[in-house]
Amino acid sequence: MKTLKLRISITLGLVFASIFLGFGQDLRQTVKGRVTDIVTGSPLMGATIVLLNVEPQLGVVTDMQGFFSMENVPVGRQSFSCSYLGYEDALISEVLVGSAKEINLTIRLTESLNQLEEVVISARKDQIKPNNKLATVSARSFGVEETKRFPASISDPGRMALSFAGVTNTDDTTNEIVIRGNAPNQLLWKIEGVEVPEPNHFSEEGYSPGAVSLLSTNMLGNSDFFTGAFPAEYGNATSGVFDIRLRNGNAENTEYAFQFGVLGTDLAIEGPFSKNYKGSYLVNYRYSTLTILNNIIEVSEGSVPTFQDLSFKVNLPLGDKTNLSAWGIGGVSEDNQDNVEQVVPDVFEDEQFDSKTYMGGINIKHFFSPNTSLDGVLSYSGNRSDYDFSVDNRNNNRFFRERDILRNSAFRLSANLNQKFNAKTTLKTGIVYSRLDYDVLSDETIDAATETLVNADGNGTFLQFFSQAKYRFTEKLSTTFGLHASTFSVNDDFVLEPRGGFEYRIAPKHTLSAGFGLHSRRMPLNQYFIEVEDTQGNVTTPNKELDLMRATHYVLGYDWRVIKNGHLKVEVYYQDLNKVAVSANPNNTDSFLNGQFISAGLVDSGKARNYGLELTLEKFFSNQYYFLVTSSLFDSQYRAADGNWYDSRYNAQYTFNVVGGKEFKAGRNSNNIFGVNAKLLWNGGKRGTPVDLDYFDQTGNVRILQDQRNTLEFDDYWRLDTSFSYRINRPKVAHIISLDIQNLTNRQNIDEMFFSTRTRAMVPEYQLELLPLLNYRIEF
Repeated sequence: MKTLKLRISITLGLVFASIFLGFGQDLRQTVKGRVTDIVTGSPLMGATIVLLNVEPQLGVVTDMQGFFSMENVPVGRQSFSCSYLGYEDALISEVLVGSAKEINLTIRLTESLNQLEEVVISARKDQIKPNNKLATVSARSFGVEETKRFPASISDPGRMALSFAGVTNTDDTTNEIVIRGNAPNQLLWKIEGVEVPEPNHFSEEGYSPGAVSLLSTNMLGNSDFFTGAFPAEYGNATSGVFDIRLRNGNAENTEYAFQFGVLGTDLAIEGPFSKNYKGSYLVNYRYSTLTILNNIIEVSEGSVPTFQDLSFKVNLPLGDKTNLSAWGIGGVSEDNQDNVEQVVPDVFEDEQFDSKTYMGGINIKHFFSPNTSLDGVLSYSGNRSDYDFSVDNRNNNRFFRERDILRNSAFRLSANLNQKFNAKTTLKTGIVYSRLDYDVLSDETIDAATETLVNADGNGTFLQFFSQAKYRFTEKLSTTFGLHASTFSVNDDFVLEPRGGFEYRIAPKHTLSAGFGLHSRRMPLNQYFIEVEDTQGNVTTPNKELDLMRATHYVLGYDWRVIKNGHLKVEVYYQDLNKVAVSANPNNTDSFLNGQFISAGLVDSGKARNYGLELTLEKFFSNQYYFLVTSSLFDSQYRAADGNWYDSRYNAQYTFNVVGGKEFKAGRNSNNIFGVNAKLLWNGGKRGTPVDLDYFDQTGNVRILQDQRNTLEFDDYWRLDTSFSYRINRPKVAHIISLDIQNLTNRQNIDEMFFSTRTRAMVPEYQLELLPLLNYRIEF
């Protein structure tokens, strides 16, 4: 027995020493990928990729399908240049090369307008330029590293985007994204080219965005984020667009990753189907860590939120000209608070919430020629949520129950044709057919009386068509112009939406840009089927007549390459909204723009306006550090049915962010990396509406002052977040230990103000306190 214990101790000691002390190996890795045309995605054979800043120099050339593989690349931060005759050179800088997983790069090159001139290395490109080259303003790309690096993002692209200019969040516990004062439900989510429900656990489609992302960083590729005046291919959005791309699995070697953190426990596997085939698979499964721990020890006296999700992508090349892929993301979650005696004796609350979100599709890409390609997607997605809340007051035998049952699903078929006529002119045209199915029930029970707010099921169709062209007059000046059309069968509304923009490089370091566009958005289906009873007892659904909400965006931007690896960007914008749904009752000043379900008849006579100024100062990651400073001043108001203008619920008026971080080489041969990051966030306070005290004194009932809607301004919101990480590179394996500390100073930020019937005063309810999140990840 002593011998066995000694062997175990020696083995554990060696493992510990190999992880944390390490050996002096010169660790190297394989970097591979593909080089394609940025417009059509066609492969570029013969492109040259060179590893910079190493001796002797390493370089490789792409094969017939544009693939390349570079072996013996030292671990750490590495930069690469890519050149191809007739195309502008590209620089891919500060790529994190680890010892465990091979690096897969997708390099997209832009055809040069001056093909006959001598090819030279062009100026360093912005690392945040959007993948969609039809975008001119209010757009940027982001990658997995940013999603992991930013403090408080919890590897969630939605929370990471809160550091961008014009983006705020009013609730620490949700993935709510407020863009330029617009409600969170005005944001469009796309995954692999198709519209999907908000990809979050604990979500109610159209109203509650959820709390934990379904998107694992193991699955993410480089993606785009838009905050206004987006290209014509994006419809059914009035605030912004998240255009998420999933990466392909490793097509040559099988790789694994395991992650254990406070939020979730992940297991990912990827690899090829065979050695002689470029097809690959990538699968990720995650389960709630708190639920696992709660089954071992009691983590919480009450309920523990439970969730699990599964994601996959299968990539299947079908010859030289055709590629087929299948993907899917699905998750289930529940947070059930059983009858537990509350602070007030004999008053019992029971709250149960269950949700399911799922999405998946089959994508096909076919090249008719190197300059013409077709993208087709067949997809199915949906969201199911059951919310049941009740209060049983046994002191006075009063009972209240609120219930929402939502069933939404969508079958979609889309096709896009990409045509590059020459280096100057490109055209993208597409069509999207969506069949929407719904089954919604919402009711309230007070004592023994139940009022049904919505009880409907059925289907509708949403048809979209777009066409957008880009013309490059010179290397300095380019323009885009296009048209988007939408028609919705529920209200028989048709909207024609022109879009346009330009980008002009007035000097090597100075770029002027502008964008214009009309955009529209439908409401969640249950909002259209509100039942209203008139004085004669007749029940109607007047909201079915509401037109799609319209928003006209105007954006002007200026970008200055103020430093070698960074830039200063200024954008000014104005959004003019009409056909806004507001309460039909002129004595009620609520609007759909406040982002909440309205259990009443609406009219689309409302208007709104959002305008502001945004500033971004950013240093891209280089020399082992980065920073991002953003500031926004804005105003967001709407006009209600009484003809008066009111602040929207999301009119914080200003937001300020500072994010930065530094990496330090550690260990023998500097193979390991220690990282520290910090973020300071300061927003204007949330808004509320005061209570009519005279009415309360007379009746004992609570009623808000409609003519003072959103006039209460809570204290400013601010908090400091920080994170630490240590990456240990070993032969064929890497360990990453990270600690994310949210709200480091334990600041008490107000979430809501509730009226206390005992004190006749508004009582604050606070957001999250200091929250440490520990995470361990192993890659092999």
